Amino acid sequence: MPDINMQKKIELLSQKVSEYFNIEQIPISFDDTILDDSRLNIKPKFSIVINRKFKNDYFECAKAITHEYRHLFQIVYSYYYDDEIATNWKRELKTMKSSENADIINDDEEHASYAYQELEIDAFAFTKYYLDNYEDMTVVHPNKFYEKIITKYIENNRHLFN
Repeated sequence: MPDINMQKKIELLSQKVSEYFNIEQIPISFDDTILDDSRLNIKPKFSIVINRKFKNDYFECAKAITHEYRHLFQIVYSYYYDDEIATNWKRELKTMKSSENADIINDDEEHASYAYQELEIDAFAFTKYYLDNYEDMTVVHPNKFYEKIITKYIENNRHLFN
């Protein structure tokens, strides 16, 4: 369990991001059994799980929260809308790779095919955009090539974030 101040900051950010998307706030928990940094659980109900190693690292928690809420938004959007974005996201959601159906941690090829999915690039881009513009936090992906892709995605798709 994170300390009280951290818990309040996490709760406040969760509330702000859910309001930004106009979607219901979902529970956030910490777990040391997940291999990745964070995950959006869909069943039995929507929730965000963050790797316990980040329980006292607000920057990493903020990245996880915004990233996973973006995935929730992608699901909700693709369910309720019938435009080109929703169609693309629907198609990708059906075949999306994750730590649950691919070895994205240890297998470089699996990791690359996971990272270059439109939904992942969009979630990383949204995280960078939101935290920079609304929380005064600068997010730079450690992979310079991937950072360029994220930056270009934001330039070309800013309308998806407003």
